[in-house]
Amino acid sequence: MNTKNRILVLDDDPDDTLIIRDTLLEADGREYKIEIAHRPCDAFAFLDQQSFDVVLCDYRLGASNGIDFIKDLRAKNIHVPVILMTGVSDKTVDEEALSVGASDFLNKSDMSSALLDKAIRYAIANAARQNLLSTVLSNVESAVCVMDEDGRPQLWNSKFQDVSSGQKDARHNDGNVDNFVENVLNSTGVLKVAGRVFEKNVSDLDDGRSVVTLHDVSSHIEALREREIAETKSAYLAKHCPLTGVANRLGFNEKIRQEIDAGHRFQLLNLDLNKFKDVNDVFGHETGDELLCKVTTRLKKCCQNGDYLTRIGGDEFVVLQRLDNDEEQSMRLAECFQQAIEREFIVGNRKLRIGVSIGISLFPDHGTTSEVLLSNADIAMYRAKANSESCIQFFDTELDNAIRKRRTMIADLAEAIENKSIDVHFQPLADVKTQKIIGFEALARWTHPELGPIRPDIFIELAEENGLIESIGNIVMNKACENAAAWPYPVKVAINISGVQIRHSDILNDVQSTLYKTGLSANRLELEVTESILLDNFDYALYVLRGLKNMGLSLAMDDFGTGYSSLSSLISFPFDKLKIDRSFVTDLDRQQRLKNVVTTCIGLGKNLNMRMVAEGVERQAHIDFLVEEGCQEMQGFLIGRPMTNADVHEYLMRGKGYALMENQKVRVAAAKG
Repeated sequence: MNTKNRILVLDDDPDDTLIIRDTLLEADGREYKIEIAHRPCDAFAFLDQQSFDVVLCDYRLGASNGIDFIKDLRAKNIHVPVILMTGVSDKTVDEEALSVGASDFLNKSDMSSALLDKAIRYAIANAARQNLLSTVLSNVESAVCVMDEDGRPQLWNSKFQDVSSGQKDARHNDGNVDNFVENVLNSTGVLKVAGRVFEKNVSDLDDGRSVVTLHDVSSHIEALREREIAETKSAYLAKHCPLTGVANRLGFNEKIRQEIDAGHRFQLLNLDLNKFKDVNDVFGHETGDELLCKVTTRLKKCCQNGDYLTRIGGDEFVVLQRLDNDEEQSMRLAECFQQAIEREFIVGNRKLRIGVSIGISLFPDHGTTSEVLLSNADIAMYRAKANSESCIQFFDTELDNAIRKRRTMIADLAEAIENKSIDVHFQPLADVKTQKIIGFEALARWTHPELGPIRPDIFIELAEENGLIESIGNIVMNKACENAAAWPYPVKVAINISGVQIRHSDILNDVQSTLYKTGLSANRLELEVTESILLDNFDYALYVLRGLKNMGLSLAMDDFGTGYSSLSSLISFPFDKLKIDRSFVTDLDRQQRLKNVVTTCIGLGKNLNMRMVAEGVERQAHIDFLVEEGCQEMQGFLIGRPMTNADVHEYLMRGKGYALMENQKVRVAAAKG
């Protein structure tokens, strides 16, 4: 059962407050408890009496405005997230709203229940993150304030607030943090506030922001001790991973420079966890983080005195080990790591098994700089990942070319995406009973300028591993819808969407925008998703899929039977179709067990009132079986191979779009390959 979120609406126009309230009440699957205030003083009265999750504040409030209201909230140390609502978008107003602490700003003319609900959810989530950060900052010994590149305060801890409230400057004695920061930045030497003396420290960050730290040095000896502790802690945190406690990339860079300067012979072991991404995708990041901590514990047990363990990012670890004259030393540590990682992990109540790929480079044999050594260890690691016989590989010059070719292909793929030169081909879908073409599935294709056509399984895997799959999905969706809208017959077009698109993008707005831009009717669009998205964030996936369904398009579960879906998932999610994976269909006429599986799947689809689609139909025997079992749709090379849009257009123009076979013998061949 969903917990009601408490929303305070501040708007001096009674009609607008009613509209906002009704819009909130239309939010799908969410419940809100709403209070309405028409004046800032009424809003503060509510806030004094009870807590709210979000305040929706109009920009114009009679003689005042929403910016002033947010400033007053900050002055009163009230940290409820505020979403500013404006009648007309104004960049200056938007920027000012964010600068004073607004969580978001919305244009009233564009407001919808979905957009408002999304803004509220994001504001609440962001507030939770801010509260977590504030909790961390509140435990720091010193007064700390983070400023943006223009010197405006963004975040500060309670100690900094206390100091700013005690300032005695005659010009700025209202306890305002903005004014106090200005005083701090303009001060020279020590800073005196309310009888206490503070030492100022300003740290510039790489992104243009800066951090002001005030150390209380009223008691000189105590202040020196506290400052030394704070600096030591800060230096430690700067060079260590906060999750695992081992050194981070900064600490590693310092260590390897020391070893190179000293001329010590050493090796770098680059470790990359296999199947870790699957754990993250299926069970969530919390499980993934706990697994990383357990992995770190096992790696530490393998390390000896002098071995330097580092987590340089994600699921990648690097170990620096000094070498002596023991010829077996190089392999001994790597084998210990391999055995430690391949043993079963218990995370929560789950038993998990992963693996590891290890690449090794030697100093000075394989390089004399940290960059070259780490790059070569990385290259060796990728070779180990591709090697089915050994997960441990030393760098070899021959490896260099193969891995660099892979990296070049990744760069070329990124360039192809940037230039939108990813092509879309279409594979026919047919009705099993009538054997007529009823639609096409859109498939991504890439032709390399030098290497020619690249197999989809190769470049799709590269895209998934390197964060490019979302961009490919957007290109395919836009091109497929644009092409389908111009087809001479109104058959459907099916498009695959990845879990990344659902998790990381505004897929609802993307689809709606694409339909509007291309003119394709929603009832002609079918989106295919795999079962993995149901396990990552069930509630959010359900919200997204229901939103897509409400647009009028249809939804299909792809590769049914190969994942983790349960009956409860199928019942909860608004699927129209289940696509039986080709691995069950290709040899069903030769294996009775496969026939039984497909029969069971079709029966399940009938009971759930879902259409069933069989993939991998390649022989007439497949069609005969599907007709007998009552499967509704089919797809495969027997029906038609993927074809270009020009071929689809010509195919349909000739009237072949509705005639798959004649007398059950003659196949209509529309594809060129």
